[in-house]
Amino acid sequence: MKTKVLYASYVKGNNIPYYVRYALEALSALNISVVYLTNQRDLDEESIDFLNAKKIELFLSENKGFDFGMWSRYLKSISLEEKKSWDRLCLINDSVIYYKNQFGSFFSKAESMSADMVSLTCSEELSFHLQSFFLYLKPSAMTVLYVHLEEAAESDSFYEVVRNMEIGLSSRMLKCGLKLESLFKTSRNVLFSYDELIKEKAGFIKRKLLERRFTPKEKFHFLRHGGFSALYANYYEMIKKSGDADSSFPIDSIVVHKKTLQNQMKDFFLCLFFYALINPTEKIKKILKKNKLRKS
Repeated sequence: MKTKVLYASYVKGNNIPYYVRYALEALSALNISVVYLTNQRDLDEESIDFLNAKKIELFLSENKGFDFGMWSRYLKSISLEEKKSWDRLCLINDSVIYYKNQFGSFFSKAESMSADMVSLTCSEELSFHLQSFFLYLKPSAMTVLYVHLEEAAESDSFYEVVRNMEIGLSSRMLKCGLKLESLFKTSRNVLFSYDELIKEKAGFIKRKLLERRFTPKEKFHFLRHGGFSALYANYYEMIKKSGDADSSFPIDSIVVHKKTLQNQMKDFFLCLFFYALINPTEKIKKILKKNKLRKS
């Protein structure tokens, strides 16, 4: 069975980050065809040597449309005959750090399921969808993906890409009668549940959570939905204490949120602003809306 993996990664600089390199090396060890899709840049000699040694194809892409844009441009660059030769397609992006190599297990479990498209996690936000940082597609799902990439409008807006490309893809699959499933289930919104996933030994985590790289609007989303502890958790320490990271994974290279006085003050005032003003205002608006509906 021929499996094709497209790993999309946006990077500043001329090297391949350690977490990307770790995932690429793990994938290439499975003796499957792996393509490293990255933004147009001059990779250093050491990175080129690494890709050649691991027999990983390099595809330099225009930085537009995020991961779906890169996947789309690669798929448009190859022949229909080449695509028809693939039995399975796996789409991966670099928004997640895989600190435990379980790709072989992920593929085997996905293959054993009756689902046409399998992800690691799913979400109910806006509507049910599989999260696109890891998508394992079987032939019927591959066909729908190609149509979706042709018909859906490309965008440089992150939230439009999430709505139209990620959520839109799952919606299109379901309308076509295909079955979707995730390998991991969480009791809460998945973004607030990485403590659960770490305990379950899932072996991966969102980089934004480690770096706490969220806009004020995104942080308000956490606070609004009871995700305070998820936003301010120390995931690096959780992973270290779990002892689940591969011994060959450079765990001390993980970039984490810097606990500076300036950052602490910013978070303090952000939380104060939310709980003192935004949250009470939103509650009042909900009460007024309920009263208005009752009267009508």
